Amino acid sequence: MDQPLLTKIDEIADLLQNRSNEGIGLYSGKAGISLFLFYYARFKNAKAVHQQATDELDGIFSQVEESPQRLFSFCSGIAGVGWLLNHLCKYGFLQEDPNELLSDVDEYLFKAAINDLDRKNFDFLHGAMGVVLYFVKRNRSDYLLHLVHALANIAVWDGEGAKWKSVLKHKGGLNGYNIAMSHGSSSIVLILCKILQFLPKDEATTKLLYGAVTYILQQEISVSQYGCYFPSFSIESQPDILKTRLAWCYGDLGVALALWKSGIVLQQQAWIDKGMEVLLYNSRRRGLPENGVQDAGICHGTSGIAQIFNRLYRHTKRIEFKDASGYWCGKTLSIATFEDGLAGYKTWYTPEHGGWQTNTNFLEGIAGIGLCLMSFVAPEDPAWDECLLLS
Repeated sequence: MDQPLLTKIDEIADLLQNRSNEGIGLYSGKAGISLFLFYYARFKNAKAVHQQATDELDGIFSQVEESPQRLFSFCSGIAGVGWLLNHLCKYGFLQEDPNELLSDVDEYLFKAAINDLDRKNFDFLHGAMGVVLYFVKRNRSDYLLHLVHALANIAVWDGEGAKWKSVLKHKGGLNGYNIAMSHGSSSIVLILCKILQFLPKDEATTKLLYGAVTYILQQEISVSQYGCYFPSFSIESQPDILKTRLAWCYGDLGVALALWKSGIVLQQQAWIDKGMEVLLYNSRRRGLPENGVQDAGICHGTSGIAQIFNRLYRHTKRIEFKDASGYWCGKTLSIATFEDGLAGYKTWYTPEHGGWQTNTNFLEGIAGIGLCLMSFVAPEDPAWDECLLLS
């Protein structure tokens, strides 16, 4: 598979070097494209591409300084850009001191996150938890302790379980409890795990993590009946239980990763075993329509599934995960069939949001697809997937 992979990666790189994106975001704009270009430049030892990526990053910071309204989110704003800068410096892509650029940003992001938690917007992509991940990368224990306290203040305790209420569907204003990776409790669990690796004796973080995992475990459904272990939302928040998609954003994979990693951090063997049970079951799921897979993007497509199983194989060396990652990597190549797409790819949106569209960004478009494909052929560890809470 190596040659088709290399050809497709080069095709994506050529497109991303010649297309612009208006937004600054890590998931949704220029920062995500520059992340791909930095990794591609290192993979190909291409100095010109590295310089282009550096220029792109400089332009992002200029755009931030000139903007009268500053988005702060991890998906589209400064938190994601700041995470990127720290990442590039840590792994030697840049020889800069991130503190020189980000020290003034920290206080702004801290206040934004506190304000969002006061409004109960904990969302990983668009709210406070993405900023918390930024501060983990910044090693800012002072801010992290305050943010954990604020997160605890908005938790709803259900017996020993902790849950957080949010908007589940904007159309119709449906509120409830989301347990998924992208917008729910699974991302909270994985970020709390990172905090405990940084601050291993913090009691407030430990209590909150125990509570969040306890609530998630209470949402398990019959895999023999539904074909999955967990719903997208909590059982109490949806009248009808349906089989969840196989994806990064929603469904079993994100929940199982949260259970498995929290079990490792807190030395809870039952959590480790349950997480692994769910992951192994999902490694055997095959086919696109029967698993709710429409496109190739990271968020809800084949490349994101491939990256999860690729990361799991790197962690565990289990052949089941190697087989699954290879299957979904192959599917990512095989569905690049749109003649008017980018490198053959388009992103699927529901009809009211435009249907099939071309997309250059990281989370849903070809920048993320390219990074996932590169993970199968580049010699170094794909450390970039930390921004997806996979490492």
